[in-house]
Amino acid sequence: MSKGKKRALTIAGILLLIAVTVVICYFLFRKQQEPDPLYDDNATIGILPGIDIDERRKELQDMLDRSVIAFSINTSPVFLNGTSEGNLLIENPGNNAKLLQVRILIDDTEEEVYASKYIKPGSYIEKVKLDKVLEKGTYPATAYFSAYDENTTEYIGQTGAQITISVQN
Repeated sequence: MSKGKKRALTIAGILLLIAVTVVICYFLFRKQQEPDPLYDDNATIGILPGIDIDERRKELQDMLDRSVIAFSINTSPVFLNGTSEGNLLIENPGNNAKLLQVRILIDDTEEEVYASKYIKPGSYIEKVKLDKVLEKGTYPATAYFSAYDENTTEYIGQTGAQITISVQN
C-alpha cells in the first residue's frame, strides 16, 4: 500500500472517529424534551360558584401582606466613635402591618452589637448607640428583622440585610 493510500485511510479513520464522537455526544448531552403537561379534563375555568371575587382578593392580599416583611435601614451607618450615636435609620413602614425587632450581628464574630425593642408600623429610629463599644474601623454586619403580628405579637418570620458599620475614631 502506498503512502498516499495509507494517509488517506488514516485521515478517513480520524474523520469517522470524530463523526462518531459528535453523534454520541449529541445523544448523551442533548436537552431532553419536556412532555406537554396533562390537564384535567374535569376542570372548569373560572371561580367557584358562590365565591365573592372582592372577598377572595382581600383574603389573598391579606395572605400576601402577612408573608412580606417590609423595612428600611441605612446600609452604611456611621458612628463618630464607639460610644456615639450613629445614623442607623431603621424604618417600619406604615403599610407593613407588623411589629419589627432588629438585631445587628457582626459577620465575622456573630457578636450582637444592637438589639431594638418592638417598632410599630409607621415608626422609625433615626439614631442609636450600639449596645457594644466598637473600636475604630469598618465592620461588615447583618441586620436581622424579626416580624410579629401587630395584635397578638405572634412570631411571623425573619429577614435580613447586609450593612457595613463604620466607626471613625
